[in-house]
Amino acid sequence: MLNKSFIWVLRILVAILPFIGAGVDELVSERSTSVQNVATVLAWAVWATCVLSVFILHPATLTVLRMAVPVITAALLYVSVTGATDTSQIICAAISVAILLISFNADLGNAFIQASAYGDEKRFLLRPPVALVAPVLLIAILLLTATVAAPILIATENLPLGIICSAVSTVGFWFFAQRIHQLSRRWFVFVPAGFVVHDETLLGTNLMIRKHDLVAIQLAKRDTQAADLTALTWGVPLELSFKQPQDVSLTSLTAKHLKAVSAIHASSILIAPSRPGAVLRAAQQKI
Repeated sequence: MLNKSFIWVLRILVAILPFIGAGVDELVSERSTSVQNVATVLAWAVWATCVLSVFILHPATLTVLRMAVPVITAALLYVSVTGATDTSQIICAAISVAILLISFNADLGNAFIQASAYGDEKRFLLRPPVALVAPVLLIAILLLTATVAAPILIATENLPLGIICSAVSTVGFWFFAQRIHQLSRRWFVFVPAGFVVHDETLLGTNLMIRKHDLVAIQLAKRDTQAADLTALTWGVPLELSFKQPQDVSLTSLTAKHLKAVSAIHASSILIAPSRPGAVLRAAQQKI
């Protein structure tokens, strides 16, 4: 119920945003007509992208939403700070901040990834490793800035910079879009036969755990000796203990974190769901 509430609140806020005086056109009001036209098309395109994302629930649209919303928020905050004091612009900026916060809410994220679930399975998002947050944030800012700047620079007849930004945007999305999207594809999954840790970022292959092999799932203790498959993140992780060691295939990032080779045998592991309490409640019903 909470997930559905967040989704509909987000849908309403995104839908009404352009119609209550967003004032994005003021950013280029002193520019040429061609620049104003390009900026207007870009603004509507970003808004339409967000609308489609909030009405089509899928891990891919979660990534798109979390890439597009910061662009809207940054633009509207800039308008409200630099433009003439206007109540409607302040309201739009406040709504854009609310949209940003809701878009990165863990319950909302769980609803997006659950929408593409197969049959009787329940998915829970995993928190991103701290080591990846800054690089992904910087890459996303670079790509989005280049993507927005390219057509505007071309419209101002600044072809060299426009072509450079276009190249950065095209090549950047070609190489990094899938890597950024992987953060929306990191799940702990309840399936009829047991559990799956689906994590292409930290695991070489998905870790499949049969129901009868799991001894316990609980909040991790401070002095736990479990293999850390979170690669360090915030919050309290969950510890999964097994009857017998499980084969865990690692990516280079996790192997470096654990000071191991490409695979380990683990009697217990740590994972970091965005909502550990929800995972524990679901586990009590399943085990």
